[in-house]
Amino acid sequence: MSYSIGEFARLCGINATTLRAWQRRYGLLKPQRTDGGHRQYSEDDIQQALKILDWVKKGVPVSQVKPLLARPGARRANHWLTLQETLLQRLKEGKIESLRQLIYDSGREYPRPELVTEVLRPLRGKVSANVPAMMTLREILDGIIISYTSFCLEGDKKAPGDNALITGWHLTDPCEIWLEALRRTGQGLRIDVLPGLPAILAPEIFPERKWLLVTSGKLTAARKKQIDLWQQQGISLDVIPL
Repeated sequence: MSYSIGEFARLCGINATTLRAWQRRYGLLKPQRTDGGHRQYSEDDIQQALKILDWVKKGVPVSQVKPLLARPGARRANHWLTLQETLLQRLKEGKIESLRQLIYDSGREYPRPELVTEVLRPLRGKVSANVPAMMTLREILDGIIISYTSFCLEGDKKAPGDNALITGWHLTDPCEIWLEALRRTGQGLRIDVLPGLPAILAPEIFPERKWLLVTSGKLTAARKKQIDLWQQQGISLDVIPL
């Protein structure tokens, strides 16, 4: 399937001017041309653009991205990238049970914080384009992540530990609540998840529990004021910025 530059820009969340600069100035994209000279982008181009955007969001100047794309995983152990690609292949082939089993097995073989950071988050990034097929794959993946996290959380509740609640706060991606919960399993916490994204929180109704608030963006003055107020009320909380 091919996309015009306007469709491509919308799917990737990148404006057309930036896309042209990535092509002309840096040689990062190489779309095909129609007989009339119009750019046509493929699914592979979408994946390439998302990889570029991922590096840029990490603070890498776009002028320095090309060599990084040429050697993916060069600065991290290659097994992370191999595991990502294996999971992605099973997902695209609809091998849901096999995908689920490999994620469960990986959770036993690797530390869960690294599993989230090095595998699951990058994997979700590879199916983040606003295309129906990709969105469906991401929902399947998220369902498995939620199921696996729930499995790990239930295991933690069989052992002694401090009680905690985790939820989103000024957050747009609810699956991040589960990923952050998964990162903290096996660490002496008995965590319950509030899976929704409430507009207003009232942690004071459970003052005996530790609160973990997953949030995106910078802490505004209003948010900092609210945190101070909760802490003055004796609420134990950690803010987890993404």
